[in-house]
Amino acid sequence: MGSRGLNAEEEKEEIKVLVTGFGSFGSYPINPSHLIANNLPASFTSHDFPNINVKITTATPIPVEYRSVRDVIPRILFPDKTTKSALDEAKGPFPLDAVAAGSTIEEGKSPWDFVLHIGMAAPRRYYTMETRAHRDGYVAKDQAGETMENDTLWSDGYKSPEILKPAFDTDDVWRRWKSELMGVDVRPSNDAGRYLCDFIYYSSLVEFWRRDPDAAAAAAGSGPHVMFLHVPGYGGEADVEMGSRVALRLIAAMVASTRRQGKKGDAEGWDGGEVILV
Repeated sequence: MGSRGLNAEEEKEEIKVLVTGFGSFGSYPINPSHLIANNLPASFTSHDFPNINVKITTATPIPVEYRSVRDVIPRILFPDKTTKSALDEAKGPFPLDAVAAGSTIEEGKSPWDFVLHIGMAAPRRYYTMETRAHRDGYVAKDQAGETMENDTLWSDGYKSPEILKPAFDTDDVWRRWKSELMGVDVRPSNDAGRYLCDFIYYSSLVEFWRRDPDAAAAAAGSGPHVMFLHVPGYGGEADVEMGSRVALRLIAAMVASTRRQGKKGDAEGWDGGEVILV
């Protein structure tokens, strides 16, 4: 903001967040999850973490297909130099086609500090933050008519755990998130549904997990800052605005929680600072 002056802005720490939504699904030619992701601001800060500027990068809609998710997610989480440059230069939703077409997967550090996947759960009228992702059980057909019923990449190839969790204290994030959305029906959940929402969640978590030298610790929850948000299946203007508010508050709660480990598990004393779009 202009009143803070250029020097103050330059001194801010930048946190990078990747946000994804899904493409068309069934009777939804435009998925509400993508509308919400695409409606988020390019960046924001908060009175609760005034020295941090949160930069949000959204992606074009991810197809509701298992194979597409498995191909794209590793490339966008651990992009090569060409993809990183394109991400930095993107002015709108980043085209996932550019990631999948000829890009490679890096084994080093991810450019993202946080990843938030958004998916639709119709006909719910409430929002859920998912606290875990599942490796197995993907027997429902995707939009391409395929399942992952006989796929063994994760179980036999990576030998990854049946359940993976995000790195942060989800109870603390939940309390912070809920405290800023009084009157909005938001809930925690430990079952993302074993469909594309659960699948993309595990896909992201496992990519961080398999690069962690302490795999057991990652499986116990000290791995990446990845979260999944389920939103209602409604795409009206008011619904998108509310969904964007809910998603933005969830990102702010994740940032605040991870930067205030001394108050782990206790949201008291957190003023839920006003979100400032910048």
